[in-house]
Amino acid sequence: MKKYILPILFLLPLSSCKEFLEEKMVSTITQDYFETEKGAEELVVASYNTLRWKYGFMEGPYLFETGTDLTEPTDNNWATISPAVWAPTGEAGSYANNLMGYYATQLLGGYPVINDCNKAIEIISIKKPGKFAADQTYADSRLSEVYFLRAYTYYMLVTQLGDVPMPLKSNNSMPAAFNFPKSTSEQIYRQLIADLRFAHDHLPVSQTERGRITKGATAHLLAKLYLQRAQAQDFGQYRNANGSVNPGDPNAHLGLLYKGKVSTDLDSSRIFATEVIEAYSASNGGQFGGLASDFWDLFKTARGDWSNESNSEIILQASYGNNLDNGRYGMRTTAAFTCDYTNAAWNLPSKTWAYGLRKGTGFLPTDWGYDVFTDKINDSRYEKSFQIEYVSASFDNNTLQDGPGLAYTDPNNKSLAWTAEEAAYFNTKILPGYKRSSWAARPAVAGQRKIGQGDLGLVFLENTKETAIDYLEAVSQPYVLYPRWVKRDGQYLYRKTGVDRLSSNTGLLLGRTLRPSSRKFVDPNRSTVDNHFGTRDVAIFRLAETYLIRAEVYGRQGNIGAAINDINVLRARAAYKTSEKRAEVLARIYPGSEALVKAEKVFPYEVATDTYSKIKVDASYWDGGSAKSKLESYPTEANTALKRFVHFIYNEYSREFNSEQILYEGIHHAGIQLERVLHHNQLASPKAGNWPVADNPVNGNGQNGNGKGVFSAKDTFKPFPQAYINMLTDEKGTALTGEALRTYQNPGYN
Repeated sequence: MKKYILPILFLLPLSSCKEFLEEKMVSTITQDYFETEKGAEELVVASYNTLRWKYGFMEGPYLFETGTDLTEPTDNNWATISPAVWAPTGEAGSYANNLMGYYATQLLGGYPVINDCNKAIEIISIKKPGKFAADQTYADSRLSEVYFLRAYTYYMLVTQLGDVPMPLKSNNSMPAAFNFPKSTSEQIYRQLIADLRFAHDHLPVSQTERGRITKGATAHLLAKLYLQRAQAQDFGQYRNANGSVNPGDPNAHLGLLYKGKVSTDLDSSRIFATEVIEAYSASNGGQFGGLASDFWDLFKTARGDWSNESNSEIILQASYGNNLDNGRYGMRTTAAFTCDYTNAAWNLPSKTWAYGLRKGTGFLPTDWGYDVFTDKINDSRYEKSFQIEYVSASFDNNTLQDGPGLAYTDPNNKSLAWTAEEAAYFNTKILPGYKRSSWAARPAVAGQRKIGQGDLGLVFLENTKETAIDYLEAVSQPYVLYPRWVKRDGQYLYRKTGVDRLSSNTGLLLGRTLRPSSRKFVDPNRSTVDNHFGTRDVAIFRLAETYLIRAEVYGRQGNIGAAINDINVLRARAAYKTSEKRAEVLARIYPGSEALVKAEKVFPYEVATDTYSKIKVDASYWDGGSAKSKLESYPTEANTALKRFVHFIYNEYSREFNSEQILYEGIHHAGIQLERVLHHNQLASPKAGNWPVADNPVNGNGQNGNGKGVFSAKDTFKPFPQAYINMLTDEKGTALTGEALRTYQNPGYN
């Protein structure tokens, strides 16, 4: 256990082309070394590893994407919240253990970082080696970074586990007893806010090394914590007088969210959010440039190009370097959210740089993850978030570049061939207006390959049962089209796949890996085309969230006009701009494309007029009766304008931050996670009759309108891992048993 206390990985700030905090291995170290100026500085930087935790391990998306209404794991056991997985002895407990870091030999995770932070705080505040004694401003700045990093680590733990132990002193040896009493969320938030207020007062506005904590990052987190404490202020009724929760109370999960009741919290959140917005907003004369002008600018990348990482909208990021320079596990987010897109039938015979890869199981959106974009034609975030089109391509191992795919006449081209019926439909109904340059106006010929160089290969259509596409129209496209809903011979078929013309039932629980996946983290700078280790920084905080935090505060305070103004800042950015190009499938086939002017429906599908007026928000979006309000698909529990407004905020989070591991935090702390999962996430929900019914279920699987999972109130928190529970003792070293264990474990997991 003594090893467990000492840090093994150090992040040393080195000069590099990316100017980020870079990681190096240190094989031997002593406690005395930390009490030197150099050692203390390195201990501070070592603690930055906590910022990477969500993104460097697959546990990150398993903990922060599973349990939302937006995302489902491709692992069916996780997606359905199987009790075998979602248990103290299951993978949920194991991954919670990885977050906590309670291992005899494993030194990664929350509590090892917290211990490092505590040690750094003690050294800087008490020992004061070298410059830490001579320069108080410098000492306070470094101390503030550590306060922030410790607070962020506790924030991840509280979000997943609720009440957790909160050690504030370092421990350099095995404890005499494994007595780790929990602090309440109220106590923890009080500590975090106090520490962050100190940090806010002593951190610089900017740092020379990108990735170091700034005043703006601290103000953003403070705004978030103040709002979250206010969100749960009425849940104190589900706490006992001593601060504990009753494991048998059906509302115990809400009690765990209670963080205290302070009348000024909403004002404090608004003040700190406004500080960030004014500092970062270009329109307010801020020094950091404001929102990215184009949503895609935040994520676009190319071979040898990481320029998106320095976008002015990013307030704080987890910094990474090239591949395995990122420590033992690299950066895994790039491999977590990609679908299986390689298939010769689509003229995509191999992995490519441009489309990334998934390694093993991954995470894809729920149907609601697409449908939350209520206007896919005019809100560009849909197209810029998800890969809805794949252009024919192949990887050339000789040049280490992506090729344009094979010509449709090439004998090696194995793409889908036209049938006579499809060719006739295409030539009559589609070809006269089909001007794609790669297509060169060629007619379809039965038996000839469909997809050539530069043509579309694989295309997705996320439609509804009401807008189901006719089978012949779907299969007669000049590419392989996968619609969610297709109608044939009077039947409505859900997620039929298979390159043999929509013949295979995949639907629900029958293999769900082929659907639009996230574009946000595709990384063409991997060391090899089949390497799943990424190189890209990941934004932890960005200004778009600050606007939504302040918008929610305004709404809760009754200032709906100000809230709408903040939301519309994001909507103005989300709109397609004049001369911007839509994806072909959006312009030609998606429901709503019929309203486009004729020129917009012809290659190159240029937008004729800025679409902001089409997606500009007003109060009708949550009035409960208008068409726009109904499209937001509010849970039945959202039975007032204010409740619908709050859900709208998190619908907007869903449109803005899908796959960024942020939505979970928002819906969880707002106390609306349960109702959203039950209403929107069919694989996790036990609800019956909540979804449209298809004509192609198979043996109870597939789209029969019923939920497939068992998500319940207890699942809004993860279980404490059994391995951790088993080692707990009282203050005398006696193992906990019976009621003591029952009340320690999170409600519902005993």
